[in-house]
Amino acid sequence: MNSKIRSWLQFLLLVWLIAFAIWLLYRFVVHLPPATASPCSYNTRAYQGLELTNLSQELENNGLLGRIHGAAAPSQMFVLSVREPNNFFHRREFSLLPSDTATLKILEQVKRHDQVCVRGHFLANPSPQKHILAESVTVWEWESGLSEFLPYEREVEIPTELSDRTSLVGKVHAVGEEGRILVVEYKDTVLPVFVESPEQTKGLFRGDIIRLSYIIQESPQQPMHLRLNLSAEKPIEVIDALASWHGQKKVLSGKLVKFPQSPQLKFDVYALEVETQGVKRYFTLVNFEDFKEFQNIRDKLAQIWDEKKETAQAGRNLLLNPDVVIEARGRINIVSPAQANPQILLQTAEDLKHKLW
Repeated sequence: MNSKIRSWLQFLLLVWLIAFAIWLLYRFVVHLPPATASPCSYNTRAYQGLELTNLSQELENNGLLGRIHGAAAPSQMFVLSVREPNNFFHRREFSLLPSDTATLKILEQVKRHDQVCVRGHFLANPSPQKHILAESVTVWEWESGLSEFLPYEREVEIPTELSDRTSLVGKVHAVGEEGRILVVEYKDTVLPVFVESPEQTKGLFRGDIIRLSYIIQESPQQPMHLRLNLSAEKPIEVIDALASWHGQKKVLSGKLVKFPQSPQLKFDVYALEVETQGVKRYFTLVNFEDFKEFQNIRDKLAQIWDEKKETAQAGRNLLLNPDVVIEARGRINIVSPAQANPQILLQTAEDLKHKLW
C-alpha cells in the first residue's frame, strides 16, 4: 500500500478514536442536563409539599429557586428559604455552603429577600437542618428595600467575643423539629446551636430570652457553631418566656421600626424595638379585626416615619429610627412558637402616641 495512503488512513483512524473517546466521556462521565431543560425555571409541581426528594432533583438539575432568609458574609452564614406554592406559611430553610471561591463571592453580595437559583446537592450531615453544597448561585432578583441606606455594620466580632466565655444571654431566633434545631441571637449575630438533648429545648418559643451554657464546636470553623453544654447545672435557662406575655394588656414604648414592603410583605409593617433584660425584641403594630382601622394605624405611623425619615438607619434586616419613640397600648398576641415577631393588637390609631423628647 502506498505510504501516503497508509498515513492518511492512520490519521483518519486517530481522528475517529479521539472522537469516540470524547463521546464516551460525555456519555458516561459528564452529566449534561437535557437539551429541553430550562435553567432555573420554576416547576410548581416540584415544590408542592416541599418534599426533599423533589427538591433534591430540582437542586441537582434544573436549579432550586428560593429567597435568601439571612446572609452574614463575615461568618460565611447563608440561609435559603423555599416556600410552598400558594402557601405563605409553609417554608423550609436550608444552610448554603459554597463549593468554591467563585460561589462564595456571589453569596457575599446577597441580602435578605434576594431571589436566587441554586445548583448543587444536599450534604449528608447529622444536623436536622439540611445543608446544601452550592456549586453555583444565580441572583434572579435583588431586593431593594434597604438599598438607599448605608449598609448595616455588625457590632459583635465572632468568635472573639465568645471564645473566652462559657455562657451568654440572648434570644431564640429559631426553634424547630421539636427542639432538635436551635438558632440563637447574641446581640446582632445569629448562631446555630448543635442540640444533642432536644428535651432541653423543645418547649422554647422564638423570642424567648435565655441564658445558654455552651461549648464552641471545633468544626465547622465558619460559620461558628455552638453546642449545648450538658454538663452545666442549667444548660439552658429561660429568663423571660415570650408565651407568658400572650393575652396580656401592655403599654410598651420603643424606637419606631419599619419592615419595608418586600416579596414577603404586601405593605410596610411598623414595629417597636423594646428592650427586656437588655435584649431587643420587635413588636409589630397590627389590627386584624378592622382593616379600615388598621389602615388608619399604618397611615399614622407612616406620617410619623416620613416626618423624621432623615434620621432613619438600616438595621440587620429592618429600618430603625432612633429619634422616634412610640408608646403603644394594646394586647400582646403570640400564637406560634415559630412566629416571626410578637404583636401588639391595637384597637385604634389613638392607641399610639408619639413621645417627643
